[in-house]
Amino acid sequence: MIERDDDLWPQINAVANQAVRSCALGILTTDALAQQILLEWKARRKGDEPPSHGLLRRIALRICSRALCEAWRSPQHEVRNAAYENLRRYLERSLRSTGYAYRLQQDTHAVEDVLHQALEELYLSITRNPQAGPVDPASFLKWAQTIVIRQAHAYVQKRDRDSCLSIENQQELYNEIPSDEQHHDPQQQIERQELRQTLKDAILSLRNRNYQQVLLYTYFADMDESEMASHLHVPVQEIYMWRYRALRALRKKPEIMQLLQIWRE
Repeated sequence: MIERDDDLWPQINAVANQAVRSCALGILTTDALAQQILLEWKARRKGDEPPSHGLLRRIALRICSRALCEAWRSPQHEVRNAAYENLRRYLERSLRSTGYAYRLQQDTHAVEDVLHQALEELYLSITRNPQAGPVDPASFLKWAQTIVIRQAHAYVQKRDRDSCLSIENQQELYNEIPSDEQHHDPQQQIERQELRQTLKDAILSLRNRNYQQVLLYTYFADMDESEMASHLHVPVQEIYMWRYRALRALRKKPEIMQLLQIWRE
């Protein structure tokens, strides 16, 4: 039997303290969580091997997840408030460790907006159904993470869509400003407009919005990779990758590739 003065107890206590600070402040105490971790580990252990730090942490988070889910579903105002405070902290850390972190941090209020949308979804969910959430409360944290990631995806997609529409609108304005060469040669102007529209239709036929944007900026706005990366809030490497993949997709239409070459000449 493992007692508090054994070597394992400090390790369990440290894991419990970290887990409480992460997602169960005001809901569980470190001592109570440590006792539950110990009991749950004893119930599942096989042999005399001590538990790994990773196993203790997984047990701790599952216990915290159950307690947090119960607090989130609680009809008591103070208990539910404590749940939301913990959710906000936990989901913000989770969000900043996802692949969306870089793309969100370029916008001053992006992280706050995504968190607000996720917490609002959680609030509306429990308001409509007092037993909302996952069937297994131990998976509540992962369930909540899925919501914030979905909101981050929606935010980035909308921003990219708006940006794409913006460049298209700008191009409509550019179309109305003829160059000196076009002004002196109406026939060439007509041919140039037809070529522009053909290329634009081909680019917008690509399913990926990122591919569309990169090619529109490259061929119609004459932006370089650094300018595009700054405007789209992504690393320059992403721009190179998107353009490569976009052009690879268009290579299935040799006539379009030939027109792109003519356009740049």
